[in-house]
Amino acid sequence: MIRRSARTTLVAAACSTVLATGLAACGTVQQLSAADKVSTAFDKLGRSTSFSAELSVDATADQIEAFGAATGEKIDKESAAALAAVRLSVALSADKPLKDIQPSKGANGDTPAADRSLSSSVALTGKGGALLFELRQVGDRAFARADLAGFARLVGEDPAGAEELTKDLPGPLQGALKGKWVAFETKDLKQTGGSGGAGGNGASPAPTLDPKATEGLTASLKDILNHDLSFEDKGKQDGKERITVTAPARKLTDDLLKAFEPLTKDIPNLGKLPKTAPKDVPDRNLSLDVLLDGGALSAVTFDLAQLAEKAGTGTPLPVRIAFGKDAPAVQAPADAATIGSEDLAGLLGEITGGLTGSGTAGSGGAGSGGTAAPLTDAQLKELTAGGALTEEQVRLYNKLGMSYQDIKGLAAMGS
Repeated sequence: MIRRSARTTLVAAACSTVLATGLAACGTVQQLSAADKVSTAFDKLGRSTSFSAELSVDATADQIEAFGAATGEKIDKESAAALAAVRLSVALSADKPLKDIQPSKGANGDTPAADRSLSSSVALTGKGGALLFELRQVGDRAFARADLAGFARLVGEDPAGAEELTKDLPGPLQGALKGKWVAFETKDLKQTGGSGGAGGNGASPAPTLDPKATEGLTASLKDILNHDLSFEDKGKQDGKERITVTAPARKLTDDLLKAFEPLTKDIPNLGKLPKTAPKDVPDRNLSLDVLLDGGALSAVTFDLAQLAEKAGTGTPLPVRIAFGKDAPAVQAPADAATIGSEDLAGLLGEITGGLTGSGTAGSGGAGSGGTAAPLTDAQLKELTAGGALTEEQVRLYNKLGMSYQDIKGLAAMGS
């Protein structure tokens, strides 16, 4: 598999790409006509009733291997082929413009709840578009399916192991891990994912933001947009308008961290944000390309080679986010088998085990019941010491079947 630093770089760059381009949605940039075009393109997405985005590494397996060799991060053939093939897709749809979607009061009157008119889908696909995992939410029900054997093939493992892993599961769960739909209530997902302790079963309340802090964040982002980002029209590329957005990496990171700092008291996970840019953020300008088709946002690309000191101009590794509007509405599958909260916890444990490579019964990973050895107080303290994971996250991962070593590896990826 890919070494930790290569994985971390990929995740960080993908998140930075989404964040930097998303800032243009503020709609107040007046620097250049190119900036206005980008702002208008994001505004069009908000006025649509549906939206889709697909994240991928826009390179061949050979190019990915070459990038690893150039940067000293050896990437084996199986990992390179998996990276070249995998796609992460997100889709949203509603009966009104997406910009008008607002959280509503929950059943207890004080916890924000999602607008029931909003439906969503997240899907991971592999080679040839083969489905690996998909989660949909329509109204108060969620739907999931996965292909553990497909995961195994993607990373060069024997898919027969997936059959062994799932043989003792109840019928609906076996089906869900072989690509068949299961359905469950969204409240069960919240209860499964919101435990504050190893034995807790209550949903964590959603954070409530201070309106003044939110207004301050908006003002800060607008200021950052005006002072940190520059926009340059580069003409046509494959029939689409290409606009390059450039920013000083360390200054942009510092300014963003400062902008979000007032919210840390309302959002627990933000309390772990550093005060200044991490030392591996380069002290130089970074650029990404925004492609427009007829004034609409088509794609955003970011070359990871910009983050690697050793990468030369001949070893690019672009990450691409392709956007779409007016996508088909997210629909509830008609043939889904209903499962309860206990089966849901087991299903998530098996999927987690498949993603981390720990899903073998008796190995301390996600076994047939989605269980793992409980963490000791010392292990819990160690896993949260670096700040990459909160105690709530660590307890949840352990409850879903991840062992101490699994979670340690996950924390290392985010550090």
